[in-house]
Amino acid sequence: MNPRKNQLPSSYRDPAGFVFEENGIVYRQVNQSYRLHYDHLIASGLYEKLTSQKLLIAHEEITDTENKEAYKILKPDRIPFISQPDNWCHSQLRDAAILTLRIQKISLQYGMTLKDATPKNIQFIGCRPVFIDTLSFEKIDAEKPWVAYRQFCESFLAPLAISHYSRIPTNRILQGWPTGIGLKTTRKILPLNSYFNIDITLNIHLQSAIIKNGKR
Repeated sequence: MNPRKNQLPSSYRDPAGFVFEENGIVYRQVNQSYRLHYDHLIASGLYEKLTSQKLLIAHEEITDTENKEAYKILKPDRIPFISQPDNWCHSQLRDAAILTLRIQKISLQYGMTLKDATPKNIQFIGCRPVFIDTLSFEKIDAEKPWVAYRQFCESFLAPLAISHYSRIPTNRILQGWPTGIGLKTTRKILPLNSYFNIDITLNIHLQSAIIKNGKR
């Protein structure tokens, strides 16, 4: 097995590991640098909790003695159909956002947190969203806020809010901003009556003002 040779281009940026394909089967390599986080995910019971509730894709650990960079090789359960967020309707993006927040809330109970919050971490099995990035979990640092909070707002909340007020389908919005919409841009697009929505005011308008003032 030569994971680096068959590494998928979409997973080059994550130092914790990467996805690769061999003989038509998709695997995920867990790098040695992610060892402590992966062990805590398994030993804490969080993996079992999430997979038993079908919130996280389950996997099988594969023995791999040839690759010194790898701590583990995982064989995730196969997803019948792979979709992209810019193909989703409004309700699918909303369900993916809710799943992300639900997983984050559960993870905190096990001493872990999501280090990123992007729709690309989620796929759908039928109408059910499932989290597919096993390496997105890391041990929590009590002195730090949720590191993926801003990404969640830009990738989920911003396109959902713009779609709600403009009636533009979320898939068209995500085609224009595939990696999320900056909060300053979102603030300019949203109408004045969006300030009456406390969630949008706190998570978009106020956060955008803080960034503008250089406090974040």
